[in-house]
Amino acid sequence: MAAPAFAIGEHGDPGGRLSWVQTVLIFVGIPVAAAAVITFLVCLPSMVKGPRYRPGRPWTAGSVWFGGPVDQSDLPGATSVVDAGEGGGASAHW
Repeated sequence: MAAPAFAIGEHGDPGGRLSWVQTVLIFVGIPVAAAAVITFLVCLPSMVKGPRYRPGRPWTAGSVWFGGPVDQSDLPGATSVVDAGEGGGASAHW
């Protein structure tokens, strides 16, 4: 029976009651607002990116070659492993 006594507080006043408007705002309004903010944050990246490719429409973007050959002369200070006289690793030049 000691647990309910601690709920009263220091001055013996448990506090006022909430009106039905306050109750609805706390228990419905806050969760709905949190869900709306989370939904907006999830959808934001796709809204910012803009239009995307749709099947049946012509492709308008330029071509990109991932992992294609790299011209070693374009890299600053780059020397070829074969030119430097060193070897090893996956190139099998020991």
